[in-house]
Amino acid sequence: MPSPGPTAQRVLVTLLAAVAVVAQAAYLDALSWHSLGFAAPIGPVGTRMNGSLVAVMTGHALVSVVSAALAVGLVLHEGPAQRSARGLGMALGAWSYLTAYSGVTLLLRPASPVLRSAFEGHFLAVEMVGLVGLVSFTALFPKPLVETSLAPPAALPPSLKPLHAISVWMLKPWAPWLVAGVVLIVLWSLTASRGAPLGDAGLSPLMDFVRFAAAGLVVTNLRRSWRSATHDQAARLTWLLVALAFLTGVLLVLIGGNVLLAVTDWPEPDVAWRPLLVDVGLIGFLTSLTMSVLYAGRLDAALAASRIGAIATVGTLGLFLAAALEALFTEALEGLSLRTGVGTLLAFVLVVAMHRSMLRSIEKVLVQMPGFERA
Repeated sequence: MPSPGPTAQRVLVTLLAAVAVVAQAAYLDALSWHSLGFAAPIGPVGTRMNGSLVAVMTGHALVSVVSAALAVGLVLHEGPAQRSARGLGMALGAWSYLTAYSGVTLLLRPASPVLRSAFEGHFLAVEMVGLVGLVSFTALFPKPLVETSLAPPAALPPSLKPLHAISVWMLKPWAPWLVAGVVLIVLWSLTASRGAPLGDAGLSPLMDFVRFAAAGLVVTNLRRSWRSATHDQAARLTWLLVALAFLTGVLLVLIGGNVLLAVTDWPEPDVAWRPLLVDVGLIGFLTSLTMSVLYAGRLDAALAASRIGAIATVGTLGLFLAAALEALFTEALEGLSLRTGVGTLLAFVLVVAMHRSMLRSIEKVLVQMPGFERA
């Protein structure tokens, strides 16, 4: 007979993911009708949804749908890593649901003010589920952290020993759930006592502290796992570097694109490329996290991380070079006034001609960074 705990987690995550997908579809359908002018405006009076905004919302919805699909795949996974997979699945399922906030509100928000307050408050409970899942995942991945093997380091200052003891206590399977339940009761009670909507509970400084503490636990658990990991376990942990490489690469390209637009004074593109680029990075981030648990092939995660970082660095250097050449040709050289775009074209040609040697050089630098040699 299957244990009720894993079954409940599978049901919860599947429900969150299904609602998120349906809500995103409903919200995009409503936006499409508004953008075509067949429905009343959304937002301030007289405004309508344009195609660019619909494209951005579609990109955000795609992130939510991908997260939902990955979450379901994780909680249904059967194998040695199924416990950690369920933890990550809860985190991704909660993420998909929370990012579908507008669609969920459109579909499910009740008309009664009392019920509406309770409805807004349930989003905090979903966030707590995600935090519990993330903490549980790092306590079990790539192997369960055993409390008895985590004695305080000899050099640990006495003032930090209580924090160490708390972090070790949080490794118990039920501890994150207990803390989450207590925090929810306290926050909802304090918010209700002030007469504020329950949705405001998530804005409390106490909740900010909980988020910060959860992030600290995640980093601490991963550091402990890395220090005691075998070669195969370190290879799985390296997929987290791939996830970070996606986000870092997107950030670098965003900076380079902003610099180029600022130097050339080019008008902003009709398509809102910044949020769409961030969505690409998020999809890569979430997929890499999932592969750390589910993937058992021969692809070298360290090589993938260094390759992604190298490509993003070369692209960013190309954008900076284009900005420098545009400034040189249009302003710095007296008597030489070239059309805007010549510097960008020249930079493109140079990067294409030299990209192989640039990639190899950057990858050699990246693989020397701490962590890559371990994998």
